[in-house]
Amino acid sequence: MSNDSIAAQIGQAWRYQREGKTDAAIAEFDRILRQDADNVDAHYGMGLAQRAAGKYETAIKHFERALALVEAGTAARHQGHVGEILVANTPEDDRLMMLNRMIKQRLAETNNAMKPRA
Repeated sequence: MSNDSIAAQIGQAWRYQREGKTDAAIAEFDRILRQDADNVDAHYGMGLAQRAAGKYETAIKHFERALALVEAGTAARHQGHVGEILVANTPEDDRLMMLNRMIKQRLAETNNAMKPRA
């Protein structure tokens, strides 16, 4: 499957998500992940959609997979560097830094949503 086709599918999945069509978004993200199991955008979107559906454990699994992919991508781009990259030298560095922070934030929010309230 071409990157253009997957990009179009991701766009459709995000439209479903914005329109509150959570089940359709989940189905579309699932189709993407069956074609490209390492698609960070699809894992992130699936995490959001699963969280919206109240499926917190599944959401966390997708957020964790997205974070692992981002960290692997960052490590591949900056071999020998230890720790989080704090300076974006390229648009891809900037994207990876942004995704890293967003995913960590969504993980924290989802974990907090699972905690029993007093």
